[in-house]
Amino acid sequence: MASLYGLLSAIGINLFLSSAHSYSIGIPGIAQLINGVLVMNHINLSIATLIILLNIPLVVFSWFIFGWSYTLFSLIAVISNVIFLNIIPETNVITERLTNTIVGSVIIGIGFCFRSGFSTGGTDVIVSYVQQKFHRNIGFVNTMINTVVLVFTAIFFGVSGATYSLIGMVITSFIMDKIYIQQNDVTLVVLTKKSASLIESLHDYTHGATLFSGKGIYTNQRTDMLVMIIQKSDISFLKRAILHVDSDAFINVQTTEVLNGNYIRKF
Repeated sequence: MASLYGLLSAIGINLFLSSAHSYSIGIPGIAQLINGVLVMNHINLSIATLIILLNIPLVVFSWFIFGWSYTLFSLIAVISNVIFLNIIPETNVITERLTNTIVGSVIIGIGFCFRSGFSTGGTDVIVSYVQQKFHRNIGFVNTMINTVVLVFTAIFFGVSGATYSLIGMVITSFIMDKIYIQQNDVTLVVLTKKSASLIESLHDYTHGATLFSGKGIYTNQRTDMLVMIIQKSDISFLKRAILHVDSDAFINVQTTEVLNGNYIRKF
């Protein structure tokens, strides 16, 4: 999956965004911008090299905050991105600038959605940290970070370049928020008469739960209610685990937003 992200990101940049002089989100976009400024000053430093240099301090930060496993796969994503950027030539597949921006941004957005258990390096490490601490959507945080890129794009390359980059960033962020379900939280409510067995079964699950005791209005029978805040990507797993213990359990899922409390999203 990490290598697939690297491939799609490189395709989006080299075959589409570069032709449109439009900048990607995150470190690749910053690297594109710096590369453009350096070229204007007759300094040749490739986008791939800049991506490596910009990622070094963020990889170290990731190691301390998220651990070796998360960081290792993130390194694979960064390295694969750099390799594919060097392999895939910059080619004008499409001549129309807006179409290039849209297609490239969609491809990069889809690439981001293949993340599971790793970051794509760069600003994604910062985004993941902010999301874990403050529960903000990935696309929203990325948009805030990339505002800086847009400002400098406007300064060095004019409002036109910044406008196309903005269009691309909005498209990529939208796709990430809509498709990448791991960063979406939901409230899971379970009504069961086998709460003790269910609690034991879910004891090692990442997130905790709150147990309420109740009684059915019509049946007048005792029913327990388990309430959990989980990631949307975990719904299928938890549904199977719950029904394995209690095939008669009532399961309800509601879209939610965590504002405060000891909820830590897993990556």
